Amino acid sequence: MEVGEVDPGDRAAFDEWFAVVEASVAARWPGRPGWLPDELRGPALDPDGPFRTVLLAAREGGRAVGAAWVELPLHDNPHLAQVTLEVHPARRRRGAGRALVGAVERLAAADGRRVVFGWEEERLGPAGSPAVPLAEGLGYAMVLEQLRRELEVPFDEARAAALESGARPHAGGYEIVTLEAWPEEWLADRAAFGRHMSTDPPLGGLALDAEAWGAERVRSHERRIEAMGRRVTVAAAVDRATGRPVAFSELTVSRAVPEIAYQWDTLVLPSHRGHRLGLLVKVANLRRLGEISPETRTVVTWNARDNEPMIAVNEALGARVVAIGRTWQKRL
Repeated sequence: MEVGEVDPGDRAAFDEWFAVVEASVAARWPGRPGWLPDELRGPALDPDGPFRTVLLAAREGGRAVGAAWVELPLHDNPHLAQVTLEVHPARRRRGAGRALVGAVERLAAADGRRVVFGWEEERLGPAGSPAVPLAEGLGYAMVLEQLRRELEVPFDEARAAALESGARPHAGGYEIVTLEAWPEEWLADRAAFGRHMSTDPPLGGLALDAEAWGAERVRSHERRIEAMGRRVTVAAAVDRATGRPVAFSELTVSRAVPEIAYQWDTLVLPSHRGHRLGLLVKVANLRRLGEISPETRTVVTWNARDNEPMIAVNEALGARVVAIGRTWQKRL
């Protein structure tokens, strides 16, 4: 088994690499859209993003049978390397995963990284995840477990109105707004959200330090979404006393395959919690999603098992658990 880097600018090499990712995800989620090429190629080609992204392929007989992408933070967390790994379902248990992990660890060590972590997802059912024995056998420890929930949309307006009616008496000092790009006057606020979001949610034993966010990283984040072929909708809660946003929720959806949208960050600043702002921004954003992407039928979200406040919000919305996500970590 040979492992080598893949140039994302070489379309033929990238397409061969991506075919492995596509086949692996399709086996886990049959009949569902997965990653699209630009969603992985765009960030790998971005010279101004927050990560240096390295694509790796494991080849057997000259053909790609395993694929990984490694994200190396450039502006913070210099000790970390994050990896996502997929093996073609017809070539599993033949050493591709082990070879890729070894290559990732060598790459990380050469770049001065001391911790490697990765995330895998297991659909609910009796099959079990092939990643569990691989990770444990290579010395990785499971440090965080998340649950994937899915919500059917368009969101029922009667349910939305009832949830808002129950929440508004607790949120009298706030206004809910929606947007698709952050205005200049709120860039510092969005940057503060990013710093909080990197450490405030439950992290288990994940060795993650606060991320460095500023106005340029906010704009880079927006460009990254555009390069992935996605659009974003954001709902924010604005404190009427100060005119500043104090909570937000972010959804992204592919322009090419809009059937599934993905819940990204949702955060309420600590000093403004207890006003049901998390629920209100999520409801507003789901309503806006229905306006900008009426073809969307499912919203996917993840929460750590012990993130009780956000789990309560998602269950109130009607989201149901469909998979388990595990984060594995190893100190080199």
